[in-house]
Amino acid sequence: MSQLHLGFWMTAVALTSALAVGSLQASAEDPRTILDRVYSVPQSERGQALFMKHCISCHQQIEFAEPSFSATFEGQTLGDVYGFITSSMPEGNAGSLKPEEYAAVVAYFLRMGGFPVGADDMPADKAVLSKIGIVPNPK
Repeated sequence: MSQLHLGFWMTAVALTSALAVGSLQASAEDPRTILDRVYSVPQSERGQALFMKHCISCHQQIEFAEPSFSATFEGQTLGDVYGFITSSMPEGNAGSLKPEEYAAVVAYFLRMGGFPVGADDMPADKAVLSKIGIVPNPK
């Protein structure tokens, strides 16, 4: 094999190995999505009660059901949604709910959209929620 061919094959093997390792690292760092069971039924039930008490006078439930929810927020994160509602809702009394209550309302949005339910509550932590992407519900 000529020196040129040997160099080509060594480069190809090195590149293939690097790509394989990079893919493994990328998959380990891929963000979670709202399809990954990020809220619980009890949390979403608390969110429903809060929505009925604080939100229903200005908002309709259909605004947050599928496909409206993911169409509005696709490409954003739960942290974006959580951050928005904690800083601006309820209108005229922004920030008046506890952090856990805002998280419960977001969980209710996910339940209305038919997103998979998990065993644990969604955290009331914008930094954590910012790692959970919003995607359409494929069902």
